[in-house]
Amino acid sequence: MALHCPATLLVATPPRGAKGVASLVDALAGARVLAVVRPPDLAVGEELAQRLGAPLENEEGLAAGAAPPATLGAIADLHRGETVLVLARPPGEVTGAPFVRLELD
Repeated sequence: MALHCPATLLVATPPRGAKGVASLVDALAGARVLAVVRPPDLAVGEELAQRLGAPLENEEGLAAGAAPPATLGAIADLHRGETVLVLARPPGEVTGAPFVRLELD
């Protein structure tokens, strides 16, 4: 029996340009995003955080552009019971979806 709530991670490839940002924000409509986590120095993270009204966090483990399981686990540990947008290449093959939804205990 888990004594804590899972974190919901919405893992999205960082969008390009204003149109990509607007498209991702539209896709997230209805999701209550409480933080945006990005690789350091990924400028688009600032715009997304501002548009979503959420704080911005840097995560060194995302610097390679991918979302390693250990890094996702560490993010989930910090955000139990929350929904977080993670800007990184989603794990596995994803086509057509703006983001991948992961619930991690």
